[in-house]
Amino acid sequence: MKREEGPNKAQSPQKRRTAKKGAPSKTQNKRRSNRAIPGPVEATIKLGRSLRTGSAYVMKVSRKAYKGFNTFTQSQGSGPSPSGKPRSALSRNLTYLIFLLSIFLIMAVALMVLNNASVTVEKLTVSIVGLPQDLEGYNILLVSDLHGRSFGTRQTSLLRTINGLSYNLLVFTGDMVGRSNDPQPFYDLLEGLSANRPAYFIAGDSDPDPLLDQARDITGTLEQLVLSDWVLGAQERGAIYLSATTPVAVGASTLWLSPANQMSIDIQSTLATLKEEVELETEGTLDGMEVDRSNLPFSDWRYRQIQKLDEAVRQMNSEDTHIALSHYPPSQEYIDITQDLGAQEEEPYTYLPAVDLVLAGHYCGGGWKLPFIGALYVPNSLLLRHGWLPAQEEVQGLRTLGSTQLYTSPGLSVTDRIFLPNFRLFNPPTITLITLTSAITDDLLGD
Repeated sequence: MKREEGPNKAQSPQKRRTAKKGAPSKTQNKRRSNRAIPGPVEATIKLGRSLRTGSAYVMKVSRKAYKGFNTFTQSQGSGPSPSGKPRSALSRNLTYLIFLLSIFLIMAVALMVLNNASVTVEKLTVSIVGLPQDLEGYNILLVSDLHGRSFGTRQTSLLRTINGLSYNLLVFTGDMVGRSNDPQPFYDLLEGLSANRPAYFIAGDSDPDPLLDQARDITGTLEQLVLSDWVLGAQERGAIYLSATTPVAVGASTLWLSPANQMSIDIQSTLATLKEEVELETEGTLDGMEVDRSNLPFSDWRYRQIQKLDEAVRQMNSEDTHIALSHYPPSQEYIDITQDLGAQEEEPYTYLPAVDLVLAGHYCGGGWKLPFIGALYVPNSLLLRHGWLPAQEEVQGLRTLGSTQLYTSPGLSVTDRIFLPNFRLFNPPTITLITLTSAITDDLLGD
């Protein structure tokens, strides 16, 4: 007897095509109902499927990479060479050694790049005997030796660090432009400062000369006639070129800032000489002397700086705090001389009073440092071994020279005068936040 086929039995191709064209099955209805799920739920389901697919792919690639690593370090080394000959033990060891050295070099380069791109903040407390109460806890941010380098687009990385600090005064101790002659990175830094604080800068040995070779033939201020474009540009962006001793009022007290090159100037003698030069060149200009006409703006500008210095010395008193900005870290001998010269007590004052603190740069922390050794070289031929393997306390940090303290900044870049490749090794770019106090610190005691 012939059995009647049930609905679950196999159907002919023609019947299956007919069934597809007919009413939808329960499975198809279920799928369509799933497609009608609201947007967020549907997105969650798709995301889950994508994550499962992606995870499977990542696992597959990871297994493949791990297998390849094992093959390279083990099985491949014991197999035949490309020529078909068996590999020797020496060949296998050399191959593995080269592989390890390559990994080490890649890691070293990566660390070096990270080291040169991130900015470190050194926080330092400096004790000054007799510091006025108004200056207790006063914060000075020291930035040095940018050398025209950019830390991110428009200095975003550097500015993120600086703008996150609380400070009262900002000082730049030279080489902010450097031999690139491009002041834009320095301008970007000045334009991005969020704190409305006084900012002073001096020129470094690698910076373009702050004075022009020839005065501008324009009508303007004396500064506009003689100062270089990069100096004027920095001043237009809020910084002040420190060309003479300048007072900074802090409450009822005064903090004096001096360029270090004025610490040994014989004020009265220099005033008399420059005054005579200005008078002679003025007469020559009126008589049509072209040389005197060209020199007069510069002589007049220098004369006015010494006048400011003379006026400042007459206003300074023993209760004031005196800080000098120097690009080069001054020597012990120079500090000793300026301390003796500044010991005068009666008018007419001939020299600046001794400074309490000198802030310097130039060495850039030595550029290259090695663990347990320190800096390999700093550009100072007067040091022992002409700057090679210098005493590490002279490279950076705070030290005491007589009654004056000297702080040398590690800086942000590398000086052009270093006889090593132009990058920092184990020496992160650094800015320094200095807090003044009258309390006796370990550094002042020499501990």
